[in-house]
Amino acid sequence: MPTLLKRTPKKNVAKSQPETQLLSIRKEDSFSALEKNQMRNSEMSDLAPWEAWTVLGSNKDLAYATHGVFRFFGKFPPPIATYLMSTYTVPGDTVIDPMCGSGTTGVEAILLQRKAYLSDVSPLSLLLAKVKTTPISSAKLKSALARIQKRYSSTAKTQSVFHPVGLRNLDHWFLPKTINSLKKLRSSIQEESDKDIRDFFAVIFASVVRRVSKATTQQGRLFLDVVTAVEETLPIFVSRAEKAIEKVSALPNPKYKVEISWRDLREKVEKRAYRKASLVILHPPYFNAYKYSSINSLELVWLGHEYAEVRKSEVREYFKVGNPANVRYYVEDMAGAIVNAAKDLKASGVLALMIGDTVLRGAHIPVVKMLIDKLASTDLKIEKIALRPPKFTEATWVASQRRIGNKLGVSLCDYILIFRKR
Repeated sequence: MPTLLKRTPKKNVAKSQPETQLLSIRKEDSFSALEKNQMRNSEMSDLAPWEAWTVLGSNKDLAYATHGVFRFFGKFPPPIATYLMSTYTVPGDTVIDPMCGSGTTGVEAILLQRKAYLSDVSPLSLLLAKVKTTPISSAKLKSALARIQKRYSSTAKTQSVFHPVGLRNLDHWFLPKTINSLKKLRSSIQEESDKDIRDFFAVIFASVVRRVSKATTQQGRLFLDVVTAVEETLPIFVSRAEKAIEKVSALPNPKYKVEISWRDLREKVEKRAYRKASLVILHPPYFNAYKYSSINSLELVWLGHEYAEVRKSEVREYFKVGNPANVRYYVEDMAGAIVNAAKDLKASGVLALMIGDTVLRGAHIPVVKMLIDKLASTDLKIEKIALRPPKFTEATWVASQRRIGNKLGVSLCDYILIFRKR
């Protein structure tokens, strides 16, 4: 029988934590034929004991606390963050996530009373992580929302001089009236004086950008879907803001403030005061999967960032480039990032890496085994490997169904590798 991880909500924070069993853990002797085949293809079957970690529940179940404030493709699953922290740390311990993505680790650290340090190279990720871990009273946010609506409605046309930069053809992705509406909304938000409140509404604004554009919302990659474009952004913005206000205002007051900073994990930091964490969580981009600066390009440019600049600091993952030889550059980048991340681990601390292999032209590329081999001379020892089968409701599954057989891309389970620092 599988082990089921269950989180019971604390008193007075019922909306902040899940009430259902959200993670099933099975031993290797229960693996399906497909899971056994992937284990063999990974070339890691004899490296450590294996398990299968299956995330359960609907998307709604996984959107507890502030996890659902922004749809982030390839998001680190909250139940896995919960399990890792519950298994390898105790309240008050330090957890570090140096590729924090949408901020999942920070939210779980608050709920589990752990100290958390998050970093990323994307300004969107840093903004998401901050907003999702910063409780603000419902009264303050509702008052600000009323002010924003009033400003937006006070003029027929925006007076803002802001224009998104870095996007080749704005009209390709947005209707003319949508562009004007987004400009009005952005300038209405920018007039808020409180930075925390301004950042909160910037996230809601960013969550609306893809929805009102000509781009499909069903896949991570940008494809035109003109039928779904919306000219007037305010109603969608208000609806999403009202839901997010309920989530953010229900966050428990954190015992430990989540610290967030920009960092390129590939770069060595000289004379750095290492934090000696009990747990480091890493969920990097996968080789030949998502290039996050491109996936989030519309949001980035409307927030005032050039996504091409963000790309310069990303791991070399070669999305859409079907050359297996390029995997060596990805492995090189990731090995350096992992070594740098491990410097923050105390002795016997755990580094949990969620990552995946790839399939190119029908051939399985054992990316993760290549990475482990690259780390052989370090002080990290692998002690467990878990398969993470994707769910049918996840963007990762949608992506895998578009790229199978002899086509380019990934059609695989993820791996969670547990390393112990010697």
